[in-house]
Amino acid sequence: MYEEVLIEWNFWGDFDINYIERDINTAELLSEKYALVLFGIRRAGKSYIAYGSLKKAIEKGLDEKETLILNFEDPRLKNIDAKDCLKILEIYFKLTNAKNPIIVLDEVQNVRAWETFVRYLIENKRFRVIVTGSSSKLMSKEYATVLTGRHVDIEIFPLNFREFLRFKGIEIKNEVDIYKNKIRILRTLDEYLEWGGFPEIALLDSKLKRSELLRKYFDDILTKDISERFGIRDKRFLESLANVYLANISNIVRFRKLSREFNKSIATVERYSYHFETARLFHFLNKISYKVKEVEKSLKKVYVADVAFHTRLALKFSKNIGKVMENIVFLELARKYRINKELFYYVTKSGKEIDFAIRENQRIKALVEVCYEDDFESHGKKLAEAGKELRCKNLLCITWDYEDEIEFKGKKIRFIPLWKWLLMG
Repeated sequence: MYEEVLIEWNFWGDFDINYIERDINTAELLSEKYALVLFGIRRAGKSYIAYGSLKKAIEKGLDEKETLILNFEDPRLKNIDAKDCLKILEIYFKLTNAKNPIIVLDEVQNVRAWETFVRYLIENKRFRVIVTGSSSKLMSKEYATVLTGRHVDIEIFPLNFREFLRFKGIEIKNEVDIYKNKIRILRTLDEYLEWGGFPEIALLDSKLKRSELLRKYFDDILTKDISERFGIRDKRFLESLANVYLANISNIVRFRKLSREFNKSIATVERYSYHFETARLFHFLNKISYKVKEVEKSLKKVYVADVAFHTRLALKFSKNIGKVMENIVFLELARKYRINKELFYYVTKSGKEIDFAIRENQRIKALVEVCYEDDFESHGKKLAEAGKELRCKNLLCITWDYEDEIEFKGKKIRFIPLWKWLLMG
């Protein structure tokens, strides 16, 4: 049976994929010293990226028999454990005579004691290992303890805008391509802001099928990645809280206020919110401070992993493009910076909120505002105020279609359209 599974799921057997390039280079991170762990929200493309990495390596000259895919969502591999994996590995070597393979362990959380199998592969120093799986499992202490210092994690998000264009047949390689395709880019941006970046949805033309698939993703996350994983009993509250967050993306949320509205303890609201974050459905951004306790106690801003959940599923959705734009900018920054380690929001001494503050080596690298309306002066002034307080010169305001560089209170503010920033950032 295992022989059949291996042949069906590997490039040296009957398997193949039509891989559209993602902007994630796993090749340079592969090592025999650690496992490369791809985690992230369900259906963001973790398996697709892992398989694509192997296909690219084969196209560049790697013997296809030096690759191994084990897809643990295949029902024939149900209920297996680490010992079974060792047996499968032996069969693979007999079939291929491989020496130093790259191994993809896909949806590895379905294997009992999978951590010990991965540790064996690393300690053997013969394999390069890519691990993918549910964030609610891979972000847990179970594997962190066993693989301490032996894993490098990459969070996989839905498509960024450049990738989304590529999935739509628009390849942007340089600035000339940007201006040549400007009309198509702007038209596609409208679609991206409404339908988000889940790869499978991006490839669909039918709005009905897109909506059905999006609803299934959302329900699966709530049910499989949160409710079942954490033993949630109050599913009605789980759904209600999720809908509140969906309707209020890019806003500050107050756990104390929510606890009163739902007649739940603050601890319960915080715990459910943590579950959302663990499953990567929502991200909560802290206010920047140099005091750890102040950061932990700060009010948090909420962002959703894909804006389509807001634009297509939120019960109280109102077409606030500014909030959708801000969420898109957050996701782009989160791909580059660690949330609440390098990426925060900021409030000036006079109480003005700055959407994003980027910190590197304990210094503020950049301050970023998102502005859909034409009130550029007020955004420029508060950026200048924040820049003075934080001694930051890199001040950016992302707009819908306005571009300029203006000086406010001795500080230069750069204004750039969203579409250009997404492609040139």
